[in-house]
Amino acid sequence: MEIRPKCFLPVEVVFHASWWHRHYGLRFDEGFFFDPDRRVEDERRMRVALSERFGDLGLGEASSPFRPVVGPVHLAAGFLPSAVLGCAIRYFPDASPEVLPANLSDEQILALDVPDLDQSPVFRRLIGLMDRLEERYGRLEGDVNWEGVQNVALNLRGQQLFLDYYENPELARRLLDVVARTLEAMAGYVRRRTGTSSVAVNPIVGAVDPRISLHSNCTVAMISAPIYEAFLLEHDRRLARALWPYGIHHCGEDMHKVRDQYARVEGTVLFDVGWGSDVAACRAALSEAVFSLRLSPVRVARLTPAEVTADVEAVLRAAGPLDRAALCCINLDSQTPDDSVRAIFETAYRYRRYGA
Repeated sequence: MEIRPKCFLPVEVVFHASWWHRHYGLRFDEGFFFDPDRRVEDERRMRVALSERFGDLGLGEASSPFRPVVGPVHLAAGFLPSAVLGCAIRYFPDASPEVLPANLSDEQILALDVPDLDQSPVFRRLIGLMDRLEERYGRLEGDVNWEGVQNVALNLRGQQLFLDYYENPELARRLLDVVARTLEAMAGYVRRRTGTSSVAVNPIVGAVDPRISLHSNCTVAMISAPIYEAFLLEHDRRLARALWPYGIHHCGEDMHKVRDQYARVEGTVLFDVGWGSDVAACRAALSEAVFSLRLSPVRVARLTPAEVTADVEAVLRAAGPLDRAALCCINLDSQTPDDSVRAIFETAYRYRRYGA
């Protein structure tokens, strides 16, 4: 089944918690994520704020009603799977939650297993939130960021995981297997109840196909292609079968190094391509997939609008057929000028008008 974006060249931006805190006073404590009243009120505030500031670009909703949004759409915040598997979480008023590494011992990993989500105290908080929102509104929308296999494994084991790949590969495989099965269960549960699993990973999913399950491979930038193939490829392939339609989020600047391995993940319809990756090389290996082309939020915050426009044009020129392309920039911080944000959208809209 062929999947294409709903419109030609969709664009999404997500602002960092520091931007929301500085400009609108939002606070990202536990209540933001788990209190049902805060959940719907803060999401509504975000939609209205985006409309007031960037409504002419199509962002936000001017007269937005309360909506039963399960997890943050306008914030990048992946922590729940790590918490379910035992990591402590630290909350901040002006930042996304921080996962504190558990640094599990060999013995703790051998004893680790996929939790019963109905009995997990952490996951029960999400279930309770969903139940209350559904009782109140008769429906649910949105989801939660379900992180990624190696991301979570690193939170549980720490940097020792990289040594395990060479010195204790069977222990590493056991940990990765437990994490992968836990993520499959969590993402599957949320998607059964809301219809989506990954709008909270990257809202570009909603502009392409809301059913897509987007798996975060952020930390694949920290390993070689042979290590990815030996330890992680099987999990992408398994998750792609279980959670089709599937997407892979690779925010690192080196997606091209694993492009041939990614081509072996059957059923992957979307790739989040990190800024700095060789987009043309990735396109040559992944000709049919939709590419979500990620701009660098650090560059957007510091470049002039004209330079931001040049960055946008550079990735679009390398992306191949633009009917299989989208643009996004995630985690724009509090120092980002509005004019630079506008440059992203105005460049994309110019391409929409005149084509590639």
